[in-house]
Amino acid sequence: MFWRKNNEAAPPPDYSEAAPLPELSDALMNQRYPAYLQLVQAQVFFRHGERTPMKARLTKDEKWLHCERANYLHSEFMKAIGRFVPLSEEMPVPHPERIGSDSQKYTRKTATLKSGIEYEPAKWILRLGSKSAAAVAANWTPASCGMGQLTDVGLDTLHRAGTHLRSLYADRLKLVPREPGDSARDWLYVRSTDYSRVLQSTHALLAGMFPSRNGSWPAFNKDFLRKFPIHTRLHHLETMHGNFGCFEFIKHFMDISCKDARQLKWIDDVYKQTVQLASIGDSARRMMDEPNFGSNFHIVYDELISLAAHGRPLPTDVEHDHVVNLGRVGHHQWMHPVHSVTGQRLGFGRLLNDIMQTMVQATTPASKTRIGAQHEGDLLLVPGGVRAPTAAETPGVPRLALYGCHDVTIAPLAIMMGSVDPNWLPFASMLTFELFKDDATPAPQPAQCDALPKPSTLTQPVGKDHYVRVLLNDQVLTLPTCQAHGKHHSRMGSSLCTLDAFLEHVAPIIATEEDYAKDCGTMPAAFDYDE
Repeated sequence: MFWRKNNEAAPPPDYSEAAPLPELSDALMNQRYPAYLQLVQAQVFFRHGERTPMKARLTKDEKWLHCERANYLHSEFMKAIGRFVPLSEEMPVPHPERIGSDSQKYTRKTATLKSGIEYEPAKWILRLGSKSAAAVAANWTPASCGMGQLTDVGLDTLHRAGTHLRSLYADRLKLVPREPGDSARDWLYVRSTDYSRVLQSTHALLAGMFPSRNGSWPAFNKDFLRKFPIHTRLHHLETMHGNFGCFEFIKHFMDISCKDARQLKWIDDVYKQTVQLASIGDSARRMMDEPNFGSNFHIVYDELISLAAHGRPLPTDVEHDHVVNLGRVGHHQWMHPVHSVTGQRLGFGRLLNDIMQTMVQATTPASKTRIGAQHEGDLLLVPGGVRAPTAAETPGVPRLALYGCHDVTIAPLAIMMGSVDPNWLPFASMLTFELFKDDATPAPQPAQCDALPKPSTLTQPVGKDHYVRVLLNDQVLTLPTCQAHGKHHSRMGSSLCTLDAFLEHVAPIIATEEDYAKDCGTMPAAFDYDE
């Protein structure tokens, strides 16, 4: 079947808007992975691949025909989990607690954006199976895309990312086996948000990392789900979106005003340059002037960058540099709340706690059994649906953890780890936490005599002689805490944090559940859209 394309990674197209992958040259490998360092664990957060825009308001008369393989893979996956709805059938009624007139509104009981597996493929414009007369009349084609859908370009990008991870972590560093066998859950942990574009990206990445023996893509079906346990969470329990159930965090994203943003001259300049464009100015003005969630400018950027990412021409008077500037304004607005420790703690402290607990568990031999409490809330994608994993299905402490997520997951985490990149993150961006052990090099000694602070949620022992490196795509991030004397590897420098210094860095961001409940406050009645 044609969607099981050959497993060889296609080169990126000339028009690619995806994050570039570094060449794994001998020089790079010797620099980053010298023989005296033992790689113990890697946790990789990856953004989904290229997709269509979330809304088409600048290009509403154009058709997006980039989804032929993506459509069939999605159909195959939905059949595997028992959620497939043929095009000719009526859509199921969503969960009654999450019904609302507007799918982008907030609900009282979840205080989160409504989406999730129970809405798939209900919220999609196109559903595969049989072509009804209405669909044919509407010029339906197998390549037609819905809004926000992963495209064939995005599939190829994540497959390429998977082959890169295979070359790095299986071929060169031997962190994981080349063949997953029947025991992948003992050393591999895979988690994805419940968006179709992220689940499909996760499949494509795993297909690139662990290809079928015959060289074809492994199908996204029941056998694949048995071989590679993929975990997800209900939307209101998902920590990879930001804690939008926390009022003191979400209030910074609600009803963002363009007028307020334009108080900064550089943002006002971008606004004026945009509305003066003959091709899109009037539409863009209406889009930017509307109060919006997170950013007024990102909605314009999103549609334009989606055009570029699929090799489609931008409007005649729109330069690519201007699109980049729109993305920078969107990044400034979206990420402003996470530049404070309070915003980091309330929005992403729980996710950082998951990362930290998974990391620390890998440092002590006694803990190398099953993953800890950080997997609570996980649901397992299984033939026939989703359910909580059994005790026997609980993953082991992973050598490799893969997290399929979003730009608004990775960018905040990167800021917490010292990134100062002002640009909106490209498709398929990766943020990686690598844990090393070196018991041959003398451990550095911090200047102060007292023990360094640790997160209040950390109760398990921490192994000695361990170090942490964080990478955003091909850039090594330097954590501010790790630059001080005695807080980084004596030979690798400040790019390789001692684990104790890393724990000190994240300690103010991670809080107990009691502290979250106290600091988040009560969601006001104004957020109740269901009544």
